Amino acid sequence: MDELIKEFLVESQEGLDRMERCLTELELQPDNRELLAEIFRAVHTIKGTTGFLALPRLEKLAHAGEHLLGLLRDGRLQATRTVVDALLALLDRLRSILQIIGATGQEGKRECDDDTALIALLDDLRESGGVAPVREAAAMPTAPAIPVEQNTRATQPTDQTLRVDVDTMNRMMNLVGELVLTRNQILQANGSGEQFTALTRRLDGVTADLRETVMRARTQPVGQLFQKFPRMVRDLAQSCARCVRLDFDGQETRLDKSLLEALKDPLTHALRNAVDHGIESPGDRVRSGKALEGVIRLSARHEGGQVVIEVADDGGGISAENVLKRAVERGLLTPERALTLSETEALQIVFAPGFSTRDAVTVVSGRGVGMDVVRSNVESVGGVVELESKLGEGTTLRMRVPLTLAIVPALVVRCGPSSFAIPQNAVCELLLVMRRDESRMVQTIGDAPMLRLREELLPLVSLNDLLGLAKHIDNGYYVAVLEAKGRRFGLMVDDLLDPQEIVVKPLARVLRASGVFSGASVLGNGELALILDLSGLATRARLDLAETSAADVSARAAEAVEASRAEGTSVLIFEGCGGERGAIPLHAVERIERLMPEQVEYCGGVALMQITGGFLPLEDAGGLLLNGAGDSVTVVVCHRGAEVNSRIGLVVERVLNIAEAEVLLPQQSHGGRLALVQERLATMQAGFEDLERAA
Repeated sequence: MDELIKEFLVESQEGLDRMERCLTELELQPDNRELLAEIFRAVHTIKGTTGFLALPRLEKLAHAGEHLLGLLRDGRLQATRTVVDALLALLDRLRSILQIIGATGQEGKRECDDDTALIALLDDLRESGGVAPVREAAAMPTAPAIPVEQNTRATQPTDQTLRVDVDTMNRMMNLVGELVLTRNQILQANGSGEQFTALTRRLDGVTADLRETVMRARTQPVGQLFQKFPRMVRDLAQSCARCVRLDFDGQETRLDKSLLEALKDPLTHALRNAVDHGIESPGDRVRSGKALEGVIRLSARHEGGQVVIEVADDGGGISAENVLKRAVERGLLTPERALTLSETEALQIVFAPGFSTRDAVTVVSGRGVGMDVVRSNVESVGGVVELESKLGEGTTLRMRVPLTLAIVPALVVRCGPSSFAIPQNAVCELLLVMRRDESRMVQTIGDAPMLRLREELLPLVSLNDLLGLAKHIDNGYYVAVLEAKGRRFGLMVDDLLDPQEIVVKPLARVLRASGVFSGASVLGNGELALILDLSGLATRARLDLAETSAADVSARAAEAVEASRAEGTSVLIFEGCGGERGAIPLHAVERIERLMPEQVEYCGGVALMQITGGFLPLEDAGGLLLNGAGDSVTVVVCHRGAEVNSRIGLVVERVLNIAEAEVLLPQQSHGGRLALVQERLATMQAGFEDLERAA
């Protein structure tokens, strides 16, 4: 009987899922006989099975719904909104009872589970031709609340089952037979010679085919996940007074079953945001010349060995200016930092924990957790999230996830005596940093090492230091440029091993608690390799607050600057024309840029460089722009004076270091102030006196 109950729960849940999808479509196509027949079959199947299983409560509810659906199917009743609302209430009640059965084995007989009002409403609609009496319509029954302890994966039988077609199972059985045959032949071989080589190749081929077939069996069409959302969008649109249509594309795209479950919450939050924040009210849409009905498009496709899922709306878009304003109000960003962010960087703030554009908390939004859940959940399964928005045109949220979590391509690296695996989809490029080139490729801003990668400065993290492993001293080390949390950073490792396809195994609780490992695998040589969680690494290395876009290191240096203000005068030391050493207070430095002469524009004899929001004047006392023979120059973007907007770009030969300095009084033999840095003198740049006093 237990097995029968489990099978009944699985089939009933699947039937109710189909019923929910059909009901939302029925509201748009009230005369569609195929939809009505599908809904009728779902309820009829539940009613027919409940009598055999002795579930009278379910049987009574399903019987009342079946009578109403019979009239709809025969064309004697119109599928009005009132009727659809009542049938959705019936669906919710049936689903809640199934959950109670799955958790307790009983239907539940509590007073709050009384179904009399719902059955009376269904009967009234059947007798009155689809028009509910005012008293019943005003008190539309809802599904009973399910206790938190019951609302677990155990109460969702469909989450624990996987339907596989017979052809796939037959192929798996044939491949297992081939695998056993090859194993027996290898055991009988002498371990060498041409025959053994041929057997190993055959074993490799059979294993690859079996792996591919098993992965195929684990994958399901994303349409199974998409069909859960029309009802949610319908109800949410009604509560927000929006007119919304949900369109689908690529529902046949297949994805690993475990990933489908992992994407349920991110897609739920993304769609809620699209309805509540993206789609405008009907009045606003008409005034802006748009159609009264807003459109949200949920699509999926294969791209570059990954599955890309997009949630796109044709709403009002996201205002980067408003995002920055709210971030400053909520203390997530300083006003000075907000001035330096580009529009693309500003949009990333919506993923920050605690960020919301709502002034008050509502049932739908205002808590600042929605988009944070989207990014954290997607990154927890090795995916990335991208956000694009055009003001007045709409917003697109893009999720890129791997095809499966069971077998993933990975780069294996070594630190000290241990091996670690990095998912290949997060690796942007690999570098070898020789000791002789380290001073050129690695700079220090405050106490933070930064990797100079062409025109960018990226935060540099040592995996040895992060995990407390002994460093391998040699002529150089490798840097893997990775992307996590929407930004890039460099990870220092001792050595690189060959890329491999690894089988992911779950971790023990103590290792999961560290936050830097997502799984484990056994390599071909039998060695254990822990799989790195790049988001956890970024958080542990305190990179989660950094913005590491092109040539922008100010956020990473900000923490060091704040610390240096309390410790003494920290200065950035540079070399000007002719080898003269200069110094600038570190708290005045915003970022460091590399600039080609052709990027410089001139107006009224003043050299200017283009930056976000306008032009920045350049101070080139040594004439490096004119005498550089076409080479790029280094520009230190800094604040001169007490005003935040008094920015200027100092053209220097190169940046040397950052260190503590003792500022000396003006000397008779020298027209300016001097700084004693590491027992050598440097000229303090004029114009920073107010900032020095403020620091």
